[in-house]
Amino acid sequence: MLKEEILDQYQALIFDMDGTLIDTMSSHALAWEKAGKELGYDVKGDVMYQLGGATSFTIAKAIMEQYQVPAHYLEQFVQIKREIATQMILENATLLPAFDIVKNQFGKKPMALGTGSHRKLVELLFNRFQLTPYFQVVVDSEDVTKHKPDPETFLRCAEKLGVKPEHCLVFEDADLGIQAALAGGMDVFDVRTQKITKAGIMEDFK
Repeated sequence: MLKEEILDQYQALIFDMDGTLIDTMSSHALAWEKAGKELGYDVKGDVMYQLGGATSFTIAKAIMEQYQVPAHYLEQFVQIKREIATQMILENATLLPAFDIVKNQFGKKPMALGTGSHRKLVELLFNRFQLTPYFQVVVDSEDVTKHKPDPETFLRCAEKLGVKPEHCLVFEDADLGIQAALAGGMDVFDVRTQKITKAGIMEDFK
């Protein structure tokens, strides 16, 4: 995926989770649809892909607006979705190729996980795939007040790792996450295109 000499340019690596490190996106999308049906609304999970990296509440609001689900269902919608998604993800999730880099760099560079997912799901997936030893730092949606595309998640990762942002490489699969990394002054590797975007070059992601 990335040559060793490229990785050697960075002091630390930061990974997004959903869609970057672990294949969970299809389960998340289907869970939104099933949650909508439980509430009596025919919704689709397609909105989620446009908001990759956002929190469940941000995605829920967008789905509800598009499919005209009354706003008072927000908390219930998110709760039902999380329950459905947790079961589906634990049954269907698989590790993605980015994990090969994690394994290869284990013990060589400090690594962090910066995700918009809630803590319970992160903990379940870390247990499921035995990921805890690989990451010195984990920052989830409950650790920050501003979420992607705000850089707080990745800046918090860098701070906890003790590495300046400009010396970190972020791995992402979503435009909001790429915006967050670049806004934080970090280079970012897009696992979709297999290309690195240097910090300061944001016009393609606005």
